[in-house]
Formats: sequence, C-alpha cells, structure tokens
Amino acid sequence: MKSIRLAVSAALFVLGSSAAFANACLDAYVADVEPIVSRKCAACHNDRSPGSGVSFQKGSGYDYLVGAASTELPAMPRVTPGDSAQSYLAHKILGTHIEAGGSGSKMPPSGRLRDNEVEAIIAWIDACPVEE
Repeated sequence: MKSIRLAVSAALFVLGSSAAFANACLDAYVADVEPIVSRKCAACHNDRSPGSGVSFQKGSGYDYLVGAASTELPAMPRVTPGDSAQSYLAHKILGTHIEAGGSGSKMPPSGRLRDNEVEAIIAWIDACPVEE
C-alpha cells in the first residue's frame, strides 16, 4: 500500500497546480477506483436506485464522492481529499463508520472488497490533494 501512495503522491507533486491536482485526482479515480466501485457497488448505488444517495455508474461516482456530504453523517464528506480518516467512504468500507458517528451497514454488504481494493480506494483518497 505504501508503494501505491508514494507513486500517486509523487505524480501529484510533479503536476504543480491545484487544477492539475484536481484533474490528477479524477484521473486516478477513473483508472484505479471506478473499476472497483462499478463492479462491486453500482448494482445498488446507481441512477435508478432512489434513496441510495450516490451513483457508482461509470462516469458519475467522482462527483457524488469528492467534497459531497454523506447522507448518514452529514458533518463528514464522503471523500475529503487527502484525508481518508475524515472520509465517510473510507469508514464505510473499513467498517468503522459507527465509531465515526455514522450509521447503517459496512459496504458493500455483499460481494466483499478484497484487501487490495480497499487499499486502492484509501490510497486514492489520501493522494488526492486538498484544493486551495
């Protein structure tokens, strides 16, 4: 996991501007995270599922995640760039959401994420820079 974080962090550092950082964060989501959530989460979280609050269909997940308030814990964004500890998505996939003040079930409820998939999502969150 450390090598993933270092590689992504180095790539983001080289880019330099906040616009480039935001684009790099989106590009990393599309390359590394979207395939996971499309496969493991979109069956329940899609544009046709009223009340799910988020869609993980291809092309839509990023906007539902980054900087968006979570439904179960509005004080914590779904994804806080650069800070997985303050990202409700990380808590939901790690099963620490109740301790963080949230509710509901660990995600996904079926079709468990493999360790490397969880690590990829956490690494993506931590590597995304805070916009200034």
